[in-house]
Amino acid sequence: MQRTRITDQLTFLEPDDMRLFKACAGVMIQSTRKLVIDANMGPETAAFLQAEKPQTAIISHYHLDHGVWGAVAQDHTTAEVFIPSGEEPYLADIDYFLDHTARPYGLAEAWQQFSVEACGYRALARYTAYDPGRSFSDGRISIECLDTTGHSPSHRSFYFPEDKVLFTGDMGVDRFGPWYGWGECDLRHLVASILQLRGLPVDVLLTSHGGMFTAHIADAWNRTLRHLLEREKGVATRLEKGLSPEAIVAEGVFFPQKSQVPQPMQSFLTMWDTAMFDHHRKLIEQGGLVRFFPELASLESDSS
Repeated sequence: MQRTRITDQLTFLEPDDMRLFKACAGVMIQSTRKLVIDANMGPETAAFLQAEKPQTAIISHYHLDHGVWGAVAQDHTTAEVFIPSGEEPYLADIDYFLDHTARPYGLAEAWQQFSVEACGYRALARYTAYDPGRSFSDGRISIECLDTTGHSPSHRSFYFPEDKVLFTGDMGVDRFGPWYGWGECDLRHLVASILQLRGLPVDVLLTSHGGMFTAHIADAWNRTLRHLLEREKGVATRLEKGLSPEAIVAEGVFFPQKSQVPQPMQSFLTMWDTAMFDHHRKLIEQGGLVRFFPELASLESDSS
C-alpha cells in the first residue's frame, strides 16, 4: 500500500493491486477524529484498519471494489460506517444487489459467487445513510460531500475546499475512462456530474483508479469526456453500418478483447458492454451527448 501525504491532515491511500474489483484508492483524514473514505486496500484492509482505528468509515458507492470493505471495518474497528442514501439495499441485501445488477442479464448465480467468494461481499447489518451536503467537518477540516450520480445511483465525491483537493471517487479519470455497465447507471447524469466536478477550483485531484493529478487537471477531465464521445461515435457509426447490437457488443464498447478473457469474467464483460451499448443507443436516439451538453462540441471536434 502506498500512502501519499497531501496535507498535514489528508493522506491519499493506494493499494498495491486493484485488479478484479478487489481494491480501490481512498483517502484518510486525521483531524480531531480519524475518517477513512473508500479504504479498500485489498488483502491489507483488515491490518490497515486495525492499525489506524478510524472512528468514521465512509463508502462512496456500492460497487464491489468500493463497498465490501465496510463489513471489514465493522469486524475490526468501532467505526461508524456511512453509506450513500439511496444505495442502502445494495449494501445490505444481496438479493436486491443481484436483482439490480446481474439478474436481468441472466448471470445472477455467477455474479453472486464472484461477489461473495472472490470479492468478499457481506450484507451490512449496521450503517448510517448520508445525503449530499452531509458535513463530516469537525472544525479543523471541511469536507463537502458532493452528489455525483450516474456511475451509480447515489455516487458521492468529496471536496476539501480550504486545500482545493478533490477526491473524485469512481468518475473515470483514468486511462480506461468512465464505466457505466449496469442498467441503473445513467450516462446523462454521469456527464453532468463530471462537468460539475470539472468546474471546481482544484489544485490536487485524487482518483479511485487513476492516481493523483497536480497539473493539467482540466486536460484530465477533458480526456475523460472524450472517452464518452468517442464511444458514442463508435456505437453510432456501427449502427449506421447496419451492425446488430450483438455484433457491436462483441466488438466492444468498453471491453474490446473480451474473447481473450476466461470465464466467468468474459460473460461479465459482455454483460457490462451490453449495458453500455444500451445506454449509448438510447442517448443516440435522443440526439446524442452534444444535444444535451452543447459545451462538449469543442471536445467532439478535437477528438475527430
